Amino acid sequence: MTHSEVPARPDKKAWPSLEPTQRSDTAMRRILGQLLDALRKNIDGVLEDLDTEPLHDLRVATRRTRSALSTMKSVLPDAVVDDYASGFKWLGAVTGPCRDLDVHLIEMEDLQRRLNIVDGALDPLRHLLEQARTEEHRRVVESLCSERFRLLTDGWDEFLHTDGTDDDEPGKAGRPILDVAGKRIHKAHRRVVKRGAKLVDYTPDTSFHRLRIDAKKLRYLLEFFASLYPGETVRLLIKELKRLQDTLGSYNDMVVQRARLAALADRLTESGETNPDTIIAMGRLADGMAERQDEHRRAFADRFASFASAENRLLYQKTFR
Repeated sequence: MTHSEVPARPDKKAWPSLEPTQRSDTAMRRILGQLLDALRKNIDGVLEDLDTEPLHDLRVATRRTRSALSTMKSVLPDAVVDDYASGFKWLGAVTGPCRDLDVHLIEMEDLQRRLNIVDGALDPLRHLLEQARTEEHRRVVESLCSERFRLLTDGWDEFLHTDGTDDDEPGKAGRPILDVAGKRIHKAHRRVVKRGAKLVDYTPDTSFHRLRIDAKKLRYLLEFFASLYPGETVRLLIKELKRLQDTLGSYNDMVVQRARLAALADRLTESGETNPDTIIAMGRLADGMAERQDEHRRAFADRFASFASAENRLLYQKTFR
């Protein structure tokens, strides 16, 4: 691929077609190999920085890889899992701030239009965000061009393409993937239902964040193993789960962005670079974020009630137990 090309986004729905009796470790190597391909296909796009989506897609592939390593233990060797889980955690950490700033800038534009904030009033704030984004993107580029990243991806590729059968293989490695997948999905679903049922109006934001991560893990498992189960059933379950995820994700975005806005407002005030229009606009922006956060929190109850309904739980039991 030349540096003048923008990489095509990989088809997120094109997961490997698995056989129910296939060895679990073989199935996981296929899934993880596809995730590595998706990650690599977006590297040029991230480096060129012509669009925000390649970074988003690279991070999704990274998150899915980390989730697979944590939810499918005893399928791949523990030492390998621990080693590469640490490597992909590093990759997630160095790419996260840049993506968060992308989302913040996009959300700010949307809120500015909705609140009819005067054009130019938020320019000092936007300038700070863009400066921070430029610096974070530089860190991302350095990381993707580093020896650490090369060793991580090349080593992972080599492991995924080696024969996984040996005398010391993990306990679940040779088990049929249908048995292992069903149990892991069912367990992940129960965790989301149990954690979500404890959330109330005064629950701290950190608890919503933990539920958001648990919901992602369940979503990824459903996607990884969709070919093993009735297609319409899996699509219905993913659709229901996605509605809950959208609410949790939007809520978390507002939590993060409000905290960043407060910190940047202090910096602007201390620097003396603000004017009355900017101060008023930032106040309206903060109020708009708080209102949107409250909306997402109120919406959570209905979304979770639908996800955790008796009908939905029965469908999980019938499909995956």
